[in-house]
Parts: sequence; C-alpha cells; structure tokens
Amino acid sequence: MTSSSRGSLHKQQGRISSSTAVFIAIVTLVFLWIASGFIFRGDTEKTSATESSLPSVAVRNSQAQLVARELTLNGEIRPNQQLNIRARTDGMLEMIADSGAEVSQGDVIAKLSIDDREVQRTQAEAQLTKAQSDFNATKKLIEQNLSSQSQLQALEAQLEAARAQLRRITFDIENTKLTAPVSGVINQRFIEQGAYVSAGNQVLELIDNDPLIAIINVQQSQIHRLKLNMPATVKLIGGTDRQGQVSFIAPIADPQTRTFRVEITIPNQNDPIPSGMSAEVTIETNNVKAHKISAAQIKIDAAGRMGVLTINDNNETRFSPVTVEQADVNALWVSGLDDETRLVIISHSSLTAGQKVTPKPVPADYDKGEEL
Repeated sequence: MTSSSRGSLHKQQGRISSSTAVFIAIVTLVFLWIASGFIFRGDTEKTSATESSLPSVAVRNSQAQLVARELTLNGEIRPNQQLNIRARTDGMLEMIADSGAEVSQGDVIAKLSIDDREVQRTQAEAQLTKAQSDFNATKKLIEQNLSSQSQLQALEAQLEAARAQLRRITFDIENTKLTAPVSGVINQRFIEQGAYVSAGNQVLELIDNDPLIAIINVQQSQIHRLKLNMPATVKLIGGTDRQGQVSFIAPIADPQTRTFRVEITIPNQNDPIPSGMSAEVTIETNNVKAHKISAAQIKIDAAGRMGVLTINDNNETRFSPVTVEQADVNALWVSGLDDETRLVIISHSSLTAGQKVTPKPVPADYDKGEEL
C-alpha cells in the first residue's frame, strides 16, 4: 500500500471516530434528560405521598382561664372533744347514763353513794364553829393582855384545819354526782351500776361531735399554700359533703413524717354525722391560670411525668407537662401551659411527641370522653 493510500485511510478512521463520539454524546444527553424527568417526578410523588401520610389530629385553640387552685388530701374525721370522765371520790355507783345517751353540759351522768358524808359535814361544820369561837375569844384576851400570842397562833391553826376539813367533805359530797363537762354523747361505760368506784377510776367516755375536726397531713412543699380560715370541702364516704374552714396549722413538722398537721372545723348540728370516718378534704388555696381538658388527653412520658400533647407553629407535636389543679367527673383543669396553646384533642394512640402532623378542626359531635 502506498503512503498516499495509508494517509487517506487514517483520515477516514478519524472522521468515523469523531462521528461516533458525537453520537454517543447525543445519546447520553437524551438519556439523562429522560431520566431526569423520572427522577423529578419521583421526588414530587414522594413529597406528595409524605404529606398525605402525615397523621391527622383534631386540634383546639385553648385559652387559659382563672380557676381556684385546690389542695386535695385524704384525712380522718375526729370529735371536737373525746373526754374520759373519772371519779373524784370513792363510793358505790348508784346511777350511770346509758351508752349512746345524748347529754347536755351540766347533766348528771353518774352518781355515787353519799354514805355518811352528810354526817361528816355536820361534824365539820360544828368543829369549824367551835374553832372560830375559840379563836375570837382568845383574840379579845390578847387585847387585854390576858393571853399569849402563841396560844392565838395555835388556835388559828386549828381554825384553818377545821375549814379544810369542811372543804374536803363538801368536795366529796359534790363529787358523788358526775356531771357532763360539755354536751355530747355517752360513747362507753367502763363501770356498771352497783360496782364500787375509787377516786381516779374511769367511769364514762363522752364524745363531743359538734363541731367535727378533719385532720390532714400536708407535705412541706404544699404547706405554704394554706392559711387560717380558708374554706374547705370535706367529702365523706357515701358521698356526703360538708363545708368547713381551716382552723389550725401546725407550727412545726412531725419529726417522723416531715408533714404538717392541719385541722378543718366542720359544723355538725343539723343532720349530725359520726366521727372516726375517712374523708377527702379539698381546700381552695388561690387562683391559677389553667386549661380545661378531658382525662383522655392526659399522657405519661418516659420519665413518669403527666402531660398533654400540643402543636407548635411548625405543626409538630410537643409533650407539655401539666399539673392538675381541679378535677370532676366531666373535665380536668391543668396548669403549666402557655396562656394560648393548641391542644391535641383527638389523635391516634400511637402519636408521640416530635411528630409532624396535619391539624384539623374538632368535630362538632365530638364526645370529650372519646379518643380515636
């Protein structure tokens, strides 16, 4: 092959290589253009699918309101007074009030035999009269220098002894009758009629249930909220409610429990109730801003805190800790939230904090006790 032929062949191969490169480049661009359509369409479809898959939740704009902050504790109802009536002298028990008897202050509730005490009192009165006469006569003799001062002093001592003897026997006679120191109910008899009683023996137990006293023990963190005369509601077993007020706050904590004893006085004149019952005491302490929610909205986080789910401006859920300030069968009033907040009212049970959601209005026929 001649040199001219070889040159012509090289030029032809160069042209073929250049054409092939251009073709490949065009095919590649077309492929990339087509592929980009699929990629972008896939991204759009993916974004649309993501938005449509966001959980829908019913949200309500809630405004905080001023409500009475309450402190609710379990306690015990005790009598105003629980008195042990003891004998103050000796004697046979001639009369005693029945258990359950209602008595008024000053009523005779037991009576001891008087025995010979009246005779003893007559003798004591006579001795006192004689001692007084001897003392007066000697005093006149001293004024006439007919008696000594020492003799007068001896007679004065005898006079005081006679007076003391009369006081003692009079005391014994008066205390053969046991009277009720307050109005109340005889709860228990410790000695039966006909038995002999010695001074100091317990005879009766008298209960004064008007007013009643509700006792509660308040934690250190809560005692600062209480003040004397604050109104209180006392709920008894059986559903009976009584109104009272704080009448005593212990000035020092119990060394064992580190709680403070608080007493609530409850009038008990009309339709009286017995003491010794358990009770739930609710005291209105002050006002606090709170939101009204249903019990179904309450959540518990991993740390054991009680809270609710709220929605931020980015439509993301947030766990917000709350404190229950009031509660009844229909709703809870909770504090700890912003004055204005978006509350999740209805949601799937799997909804957690930090999720993106699609808010929707609360249905008009929504039952507050229901959760989707």
